[in-house]
Amino acid sequence: MDRRLAVVLAVTLGASAAWAQAPADSLTLSDPAFLKVPEGLGEIVVAKAPPTVYAHVFKDLPNGGKGTLWSGWGNGCIASNGKYYTAMGDHLDLAGGNGQSRIYEFDPATKALQMVVNMRDIIPDTTLAGGKVHARLQEAADGWLYFTTYWGKVPRATDWDAGFQGSALLRYDPRAGKAECLGVPVPQQGLPTSLMDAKRGLIYFYAVYSGDLVVYDLTKREVRYRGSGDIQTGGRNIIADLDGNVYFGTKDGHLARYSPDSGKVTITAAVLPSRGGAAASEEGEDEGGPKAAKGGKGAKSGKTSEEGGSKRGDVLRASTRPARDGTVYAMTSPGMLFAFAPKRETIKDLGPNFLQGDYTAIVLLSPDEKYLYYAPGSHGSAQRHGAALVQYEIATGKRKVLAFLAPLLREKLAYVLGGTFNMEITADGATLIGTFNGAPYDPAARKTVAFGQPSLLVIQIPPSER
Repeated sequence: MDRRLAVVLAVTLGASAAWAQAPADSLTLSDPAFLKVPEGLGEIVVAKAPPTVYAHVFKDLPNGGKGTLWSGWGNGCIASNGKYYTAMGDHLDLAGGNGQSRIYEFDPATKALQMVVNMRDIIPDTTLAGGKVHARLQEAADGWLYFTTYWGKVPRATDWDAGFQGSALLRYDPRAGKAECLGVPVPQQGLPTSLMDAKRGLIYFYAVYSGDLVVYDLTKREVRYRGSGDIQTGGRNIIADLDGNVYFGTKDGHLARYSPDSGKVTITAAVLPSRGGAAASEEGEDEGGPKAAKGGKGAKSGKTSEEGGSKRGDVLRASTRPARDGTVYAMTSPGMLFAFAPKRETIKDLGPNFLQGDYTAIVLLSPDEKYLYYAPGSHGSAQRHGAALVQYEIATGKRKVLAFLAPLLREKLAYVLGGTFNMEITADGATLIGTFNGAPYDPAARKTVAFGQPSLLVIQIPPSER
């Protein structure tokens, strides 16, 4: 990247930036009602003891006018200081509004919550995307948290012609309360997905619209590799193995490997499991299908790398960190769970993640590597099964619901829980922390809304259930 394009704006956020939570917006529940199976789901294995759930609904989010849809689209992190960081945006940009997004810090020990980055304070230039943070927040070896912005409303050809630049790369230092913008790493592209290799100082991205895998060097602040847009599809997940290689899905259903040592891409023998149907769509109408990409700058073929691009329909969507034996557990967009062995280039189909399979954006491997945790229905379909929180036992393949989160939160907080793209697990394996999308519950409404007002959940798993 041309260093002249890098804009470095440092802002120290003091006490005035802290966001004070309203107690009425929060509650803690430990209720057997969490274990009640919603009607119509059939026989479901559930936990014997309910979790303790702390729920906080974000109610101070500004209304940006028509089209405002505060929501979270990328995974956060539990940093080395023990605090949880999460992002949300108003889903606006360009003609729809300036596009606002925020980073919040939550202390699990004290339940203190504060806004630490208001994006437009750091990037006031509205030619930079600001309506979402769709990529991960991840901590580098230098102690900073790195993340990219993304657009809310889809850029049109006229927007690019008017100077819209696409995604910006930012970082935040929790020690100093300082945020910086590092410029536009891939001009005229959006960066909705990322994966940090802290050891090598690299961040991996996908570029929308070109579909390229992008490798960014944090030390040199430049792109080391960009390519493979002609074979990549899915655009929402990157797998890492124990040796530092990364993997992405291809249009014929294979996994391809990028080696940071050789800088080369190889298509592996591993083939994603197929459910036989079309892949679940994420936010295609909002983020850009072929119509949105047509004429967009940077598009190589007039098509985007949005999900559903595979001819097979089953694209890579979520994955865990590698286990000690090298196995990575992952899911396709329609909700097929599988185990990937990078050394052998093999995939073991583990079946649907829940019921017949549901779109799931985040899956976690427990620290003791006994369980997987996930909340199916990330894009609002969680309502269909009461927002089940699932524990998968790796040794036996048994699935157990730890809680149906939605019914009790609707009753106690008048809140609809819509699903999550953002969940982390504490180092002791006892607590899940996530940011869920949702909306106020209106019993008179014709249609239940699942977006517009995010919430933060802290879920303590009973010792007997883990």
